[in-house]
Amino acid sequence: TEPFFLDRRLALTGQLFYTEANYLSNEYNQRNYGFMVEMRKPLNSYTYATLGYTFQDVDIFDVSASASDFIQSQAGSTLESKIFTSIVFDSRDNPLLSRHGRRFTFAPFIAGSFLGGDIKVYGMDLEGSQYFHLPWDTILLINGEIATVSHYSSGSGVPIYERLYLGGSNNLRGFPFREVGPQDQNGEPIGGQSMARTTIEWTFPIIEKARGAVFYDTGFVNTSSWAFGFNHIASDIGVGIRLDLPIGPLRLDYGYPIQRDGYNGGGHFNFNVGYQF
Repeated sequence: TEPFFLDRRLALTGQLFYTEANYLSNEYNQRNYGFMVEMRKPLNSYTYATLGYTFQDVDIFDVSASASDFIQSQAGSTLESKIFTSIVFDSRDNPLLSRHGRRFTFAPFIAGSFLGGDIKVYGMDLEGSQYFHLPWDTILLINGEIATVSHYSSGSGVPIYERLYLGGSNNLRGFPFREVGPQDQNGEPIGGQSMARTTIEWTFPIIEKARGAVFYDTGFVNTSSWAFGFNHIASDIGVGIRLDLPIGPLRLDYGYPIQRDGYNGGGHFNFNVGYQF
């Protein structure tokens, strides 16, 4: 990271990456490699803007012979050339353990052949968090997010790796990873093009380095872009613990589904790094 790029208050970040993921699906594996550059500029004490570019090769491989036609159609290598930007307002008192303040992020993107890629998609994500410091050092968090993604022009549709999913430690904690949302005829998650979710979480001190948590998560993923109907709501309730360890803050949660949207399993344990959303 270069904090003063071109002698201006511009932070410049660059990254080369190569990742292989075998946990996204039971039907395929995914490989991503490429580079990313991003500029960040402060606008005032609480607000900054970013502008970035990513060029990557996304390879869907080891596709199961029994996979659905849709997943079979995603097999192979695709070049994605994407411009992304964001506006962030952040007035939190502490980014690790926030007791008061708020954070809002608006992040649109566009990828296309005019940038040298194979896919033509665009999308946006809007997320906000509000923190309330209550008596006895308890903290109330209200967090919400909406997102959509779509293809344009003569694009062949939104690829599986750009689709939206819910379920897991970062959103609906009573459900397994990516379990909430559209699935194919084999019951395999294939993602949707519109998503909305909300979390309400109350934490309280137990001892100096540990806090307890009670939470409620709810949300949906719909098939079409710009479709925010409430026909497929999933929600959960749960409890957790937040630990401040020398290696960093850890979050342990147990969530139980109360609105299942077709899910037949029980509760779910989650482990993650960081105190809060």
